[in-house]
Amino acid sequence: MQEEKYHQYWRPIIHSYLSGQSALPLYLGLDKNRFIQVIESLDLKINLTHLETKPATLRSELMAFRTEEYNQLHQLLCQNLDNSCKFAAEMAIVISSGCLGSQHLWYDLGLPKRAILTHLFSDYFPALSIANVHNMRWKRFLYRQLCENGGDYLCRSPSCETCSSYRECFEITS
Repeated sequence: MQEEKYHQYWRPIIHSYLSGQSALPLYLGLDKNRFIQVIESLDLKINLTHLETKPATLRSELMAFRTEEYNQLHQLLCQNLDNSCKFAAEMAIVISSGCLGSQHLWYDLGLPKRAILTHLFSDYFPALSIANVHNMRWKRFLYRQLCENGGDYLCRSPSCETCSSYRECFEITS
């Protein structure tokens, strides 16, 4: 992946985090040193003294109650990760952390639109991107994968096409 290509994902995620516009925990879920490495690789000029915001710290504390869920998401993402991408392991952590937010994944990550998240999955998680043949919303798709893999998550409908929440899960294009 070209270096500037991964910038289109990392820059908005970091800017949204720093401005309090994402649902990500402290340091995007990364350890502080890894977070700083990502920032430095993007040549972002950031005051490192203001990284530990109260909302991000609180989200980190709340994530501790959902460790098993996070671990299952992280494992699923790592199994489908293209390790040739720069900061691939870090992106799996960020996406896993973002899934624990309460909105659409693209929104919880702080991306400006869903299409960017779809491109991110194509680059970082190509097998998952290919598997999402019906363009299901990414967070729902990941939880559906966990369900199908025998996870502890309730699949609400035996068939997506008969589910009353179909329009919530899939982006319907006309």
